[in-house]
Amino acid sequence: MAYIRTIPEAQATDELAEAYKRVGNPDGTVDNVMKVHSLNVDSLRTHFAMYTAAMHKPSPLSRAEREMVAVAISRINGCAYCLRHHCSGLKRLLGQDRKQVADDLADSANTQLTDREAAMIAYAMKLTATPAVMEPTDVQRLRDAGLDDRAILDLAQCIGYFNYVNRIVTGLGVRFGEGEGEPGQWPS
Repeated sequence: MAYIRTIPEAQATDELAEAYKRVGNPDGTVDNVMKVHSLNVDSLRTHFAMYTAAMHKPSPLSRAEREMVAVAISRINGCAYCLRHHCSGLKRLLGQDRKQVADDLADSANTQLTDREAAMIAYAMKLTATPAVMEPTDVQRLRDAGLDDRAILDLAQCIGYFNYVNRIVTGLGVRFGEGEGEPGQWPS
């Protein structure tokens, strides 16, 4: 499941058991990306709070747009675990006529994106791969694509979160494991 020891749901007690209930899937499983924090409940809570803020709180960015960013960044960072989870989640959110967008982003093809989506993905890719060369024109391109400053802030938050989680997952060897929920299952 990971390079470090983790505590399974059945062995969790007290604070960890309560945290698992909070971050778990509807079927009672806890994704390994969260379970890897089981030795530090504060870390688990903080990770889940960042995830919820970046991906699920009200925002000028749609849930699908945020999942598109997750897929693109996870691909760039080589995080197969997050790529699988968020590609599945994106497919659930897209209409039938756009489901191919998820696979295209996972394979680095951005041809079916709207201008707004393409601008967001370009910004995410640059901030992920070459953060030191960001400049005001990068933000202006987002404004030109229709994002206001709140949307740009939320986009940067989403990008920052996925660069964080991709490094936790790859650095600690998080893998899909027995008893883990279906990819992209929760929260919807």
